[in-house]
Amino acid sequence: MKPTHTLGVCLSLLPLLTAHANETGLDPVTVTGTRAPTDLSRAPLIIDVLDRSDAALATASSVEDVLSRQPGLHVAGQGRRNGQTLSMRGFGRNGVLVRLDGVRQDISTGHVGNFFLDPALIQEVQIARGALSSLYGSNAMGGVVSFTSVEARDLLAPGEDSGVRLSVGGATANDELRGNLTAFGRRDTANGQVDGLFSVGRSKSGDIRRAGGDKAEEDARLNSLLLKGGWEPSNDHRLFISWQHYDESTTQPANPQQLSSSASNPLRDRDVESNNVQLGHRWQPGSATEITSQLTFSQQDIDEPQASRTLDRVGLQSDGYHSMEHGWFSQTLVFGAELEQARQRPDGQANGFPKADIDTQAAYLDTTLTAGNYLSEGGVGQFDVGIGARYDRYDASGQNDADSVHDQVSPRFRLAWRPNDALMLFSGYAEAFRAPSLSELYANERHFAGFCAGPFFCTPDNYWIPNPNLSPETSHTWESGVVWHQGDWQVRASYFDTRADDFIDTQVDIMAGTTQAVNVQRAQLWGYDARVTWQPRAFPLLSSFVGLSEVSGKDRDSGDALGSQTPLEMTLGNEIALYNSGVRIGWQGRFAQSFDKQGDDERLPGYGLHDIHMAWQLTPAIDTSLRLANLGDKEWYRPDGSLGDGRSLFATLNWQW
Repeated sequence: MKPTHTLGVCLSLLPLLTAHANETGLDPVTVTGTRAPTDLSRAPLIIDVLDRSDAALATASSVEDVLSRQPGLHVAGQGRRNGQTLSMRGFGRNGVLVRLDGVRQDISTGHVGNFFLDPALIQEVQIARGALSSLYGSNAMGGVVSFTSVEARDLLAPGEDSGVRLSVGGATANDELRGNLTAFGRRDTANGQVDGLFSVGRSKSGDIRRAGGDKAEEDARLNSLLLKGGWEPSNDHRLFISWQHYDESTTQPANPQQLSSSASNPLRDRDVESNNVQLGHRWQPGSATEITSQLTFSQQDIDEPQASRTLDRVGLQSDGYHSMEHGWFSQTLVFGAELEQARQRPDGQANGFPKADIDTQAAYLDTTLTAGNYLSEGGVGQFDVGIGARYDRYDASGQNDADSVHDQVSPRFRLAWRPNDALMLFSGYAEAFRAPSLSELYANERHFAGFCAGPFFCTPDNYWIPNPNLSPETSHTWESGVVWHQGDWQVRASYFDTRADDFIDTQVDIMAGTTQAVNVQRAQLWGYDARVTWQPRAFPLLSSFVGLSEVSGKDRDSGDALGSQTPLEMTLGNEIALYNSGVRIGWQGRFAQSFDKQGDDERLPGYGLHDIHMAWQLTPAIDTSLRLANLGDKEWYRPDGSLGDGRSLFATLNWQW
């Protein structure tokens, strides 16, 4: 893919927009992709935020439903929850960190994904793009996707201290029916305020209709549970506990990322169970300081006939920030430390999932200094200088194999200039890494059976060969951009250039009968992201959005294209509120140029997708959300060649009392 567009395209929008704007009008949005609450207009990176009012999240039953229309982000698979993985900024599933309430979700087991969550229990999703290992450690090479579950305060009506919410819904593409019952409340006691939430959900679905009418075979039943509680003995302290349970039973192809079953990919029963437990304390003496510490336990268990895979993870982490004023300049410190033990345990004939352990220790510190005065105040502008680094050490061990011990320092430097409150230009450098998975380090069982292609040509059985000497994948990224907000408009755009080393690839030698993970590639990835938001003050019930993204990549040695690339894509959206905001109607479109299929000479066609949605507050207690995705049932493909989602009507009805 040729890099035919640059940041200049995005910057060229500024003079056009300036003619229509002269004062700040858009509401501020707070994001946490920098580890400290930050106004989106001051965040030196591209962050997108979804909350429960968004039609995609309000009606979703899977991660694909939530994220499939986000600019520059692709959800691989064929719609099955078990097969969904992400690609972003040229990195696939192992280079994009997924977090659920602050806990990483990165089980690695063949073609099964790592999203074990019910969107009905999610309050917010933040998508931070870029090299973020300096704050988040391993896997955060292309970005971080953080899911935050709902709390009692998110659902309580004004003036109420308790409530019950019943939600029912479904989707036509997979004949899904789902329901969720949530009870929540808070109470002031002599020892402080307590709050709690209890939610149970269940859904049942069948074969999944993909783009163009093809079917992905499946029979799925999902049970979910969320328990959350908190106690605030004073305004400064909060103790909290939570348990998220996910249990999905399915009949689906052995490889859930393929469209249909076959002799080599037969249907099988699969049960996936996930538990995430947290016990924590938050200390917040004021808006300038916060420290959150938590003890976490997570377990993912994948059971199939004659085989099972279990990953147990115990962690202790503490994260915080502190802002200070030093007279003529201010400073914000972000800091944290993590300890984690992960244990991988196979049973039966589990393939590519060896018995192995990994212990991780990490600490990070980041500081941002702000000084200067705006041009209108007689200064040369306000400057932010940021510098930080994170140290990670991991010690992996596998049965009868050598230990793999590595440490990694991930630095980050950035500079931002604001001539006034409406405009910010930023640039920075960051290094990121991805530690090899336990499967890549220590898999040693049979990969697949040998076969005969003719009477005189047979191949032997193929076996995994451990490689405890694997090095971590690393990357070096420069990123520069602009944030501009004034009047009715907001623009955010950045251009990035990444040099990645030691990509981990799987080499299969058919005749030798071996499969091994090796460090092979040196890559270059480059591209841009841009967002434009318009909310006219003359008609505040209307809002519009444009997203633009493109990622290109090549092998630095051979010059061949590589990576989970993104074709030139544009996402457009409009929403209008009617009847005192009681009804919201919107449209979203996603358009892409034709592009080369990953790892293939095939050219895949471009596409134009259209979604429409409506949210209606029927009464103070009853509301409904509808979304019709892929209105024209357009046949379209993702960069990896998998079919996108087909036409489907999503519906949710909520009754709260």
